Amino acid sequence: MSKDLIPVPIKNDDGTTTEINIVLKNPSNEVVAMSERYRAKVFNQCLMDGILTKPELSRMMTERGLWDKDKDAKHEEITSEIIKLEKDLYLGNGAGKKRDEDMGKKIAIKMRQLRIELRDLIAQKVQLEENTAESIADNAKFDFLVAFCTYHENGEKVYKNIDDYNLKSSDAISFVAASKLAEMMYNIDPNFEKGLPENKWLTGRELVDEDGNLVNEKGQKVDIDGRLINDNGEFINDDGHRVDRDGNLLDEDGTYISQVEYIKDNPKPTPKKKTTRSRKRTAKTDSTT
Repeated sequence: MSKDLIPVPIKNDDGTTTEINIVLKNPSNEVVAMSERYRAKVFNQCLMDGILTKPELSRMMTERGLWDKDKDAKHEEITSEIIKLEKDLYLGNGAGKKRDEDMGKKIAIKMRQLRIELRDLIAQKVQLEENTAESIADNAKFDFLVAFCTYHENGEKVYKNIDDYNLKSSDAISFVAASKLAEMMYNIDPNFEKGLPENKWLTGRELVDEDGNLVNEKGQKVDIDGRLINDNGEFINDDGHRVDRDGNLLDEDGTYISQVEYIKDNPKPTPKKKTTRSRKRTAKTDSTT
């Protein structure tokens, strides 16, 4: 593992940001052995607490219909279709070496959609497996390594022990240290999505931006059908105003902007005010004889 300095931005109470440096060191044989013992301890505790193992979870998922042979077959079907489309995208279908770029774009987008479908299919299984005794123990071992391999720039350990790390596991240093250690240990590529065959093809033809969003010839974000969208994925018109899929104007809350002036069909007449007539008073005069 690299001993290069890793910057970590720390937010201060006054709203400012201070950057500190940490170092991730290679775990010694002693630390590795300690992490294995810690994993075994956590695993045994999980068994005592009645947490399912992966084989037990697999049987339970089959019994409850959460994952069965049909879903296994669907998984294989989607995976095979992605491989087939990749060959078609790069090698063609034997009909000639030249092909309209729009055809290639459709194939690449279809591959994207299938990968999303595949992730959605296995999401429930993956989520459940994360709570098995094996996964919990593996995560505990990884946390142990982060705690014992993370140092300050001056050579001092960031965490006293695994308990200290667990208390601080949600802070900025822990997040950066865990992310970097995972990249180093498991060869995790932060740009994995960009490296997928369909995304490499789209990037090479400037059909996506640097974040992988589909764009038109003007570099504007669009959906899979070429309709303009904003950063939130909402439809917009050429002037940047929010619209529905049919081009009707919407306000910021997604409510239609009225294009109709409504008037009352039979307006009620305004009632006339009643006027009070004053009575004439007849002055009585005294007659003298």
